[in-house]
Amino acid sequence: MELKDLLKLSLPLLILCGIGEIFAGGLFGGMSEFLLEHPGIIVLIPALIGLKGNIDITLGSRLGSAIHLGLISPGNVWNNEMRQNVGAAFALTAIMTVIASVLAYTTSFLLGFDSIGLIQLLLIGFSAGVVSGLILIFITIGIIFFSVKFELDPDNITAPSLATLGDMITIANIFIFAFIFLEVLSL
Repeated sequence: MELKDLLKLSLPLLILCGIGEIFAGGLFGGMSEFLLEHPGIIVLIPALIGLKGNIDITLGSRLGSAIHLGLISPGNVWNNEMRQNVGAAFALTAIMTVIASVLAYTTSFLLGFDSIGLIQLLLIGFSAGVVSGLILIFITIGIIFFSVKFELDPDNITAPSLATLGDMITIANIFIFAFIFLEVLSL
């Protein structure tokens, strides 16, 4: 691919991703009052954002490679290769959200931060992580097949798109589930 073509594809996408990250920052900023009322959640946020980005970007890269190798095609979507990759990404998400939640609680405790309880943090982290993971898995599959349909290299689109969407979706889900568990259900 020539530099001109790469810039034509990447520059608009990176500008959109930059705007998306500003939106994600706005979501996070809008949570500041809530985070002051419920400390401890703020320690969980970077862990879940990084976790979702790493797992889903890796899934996107694996699916892109599978398409390049002919293991997955638009006419043969839910084959064994796709199921194994999606299943592994979902299992990693479920397991790692529990670990991230426990580590966030432990870190808060060791550093002397006030925190919500471990069970509350586990509920918020697991729910936000799993729901974000499901949404991002479907978005990942969509981006991959969009790339193929329009003859674009999925490797140039997947990572920046999923990083931005992962931040926005994960932050929104953390806030939604924290509000549900702490304010609505008063756990």
